[in-house]
Amino acid sequence: MHRWHKSVAAAAAVVGAAGLVVALKDPATSDQEMTLTAAGADDQNPAFTVRGTAVENLYPGARRRLVLTLANPSRVALLVTGMHARLTATDRPGCAPVASNLEVEPYTGALPARIGARESRQAGAVPLHMPNSVVDACQEATFTVAVTADAVAAR
Repeated sequence: MHRWHKSVAAAAAVVGAAGLVVALKDPATSDQEMTLTAAGADDQNPAFTVRGTAVENLYPGARRRLVLTLANPSRVALLVTGMHARLTATDRPGCAPVASNLEVEPYTGALPARIGARESRQAGAVPLHMPNSVVDACQEATFTVAVTADAVAAR
């Protein structure tokens, strides 16, 4: 069997808010979902997808999880060997994409994760923490978290 390696990256919207103890969110963002897809057309380069639903109710001190689902539409089983996430942007001026506004912690989940041919399953999460140092400009902000997944064909 041929070995292959793919990395994919995309953005997940994470809804956050700063304030005293009240979580502020934009109701229009609750249905946002991220999707990452590795391009592939054959057994040597099968496609796979990572999905996650937007995280809500962030406020200073809050801890949440960006739960990830892996889908393998190809005819070849795969092993996801790495998942990495980092904060890349926000949609509010004055709300910088820095750890003092939102901490993106290392992926939690069992790796490698085997995804059978034409199967889908939940596969860990990326913990998020909004520290008390978050600036007021981040109220009702949408944070963008880039997720990278690495996979190889399963033997």
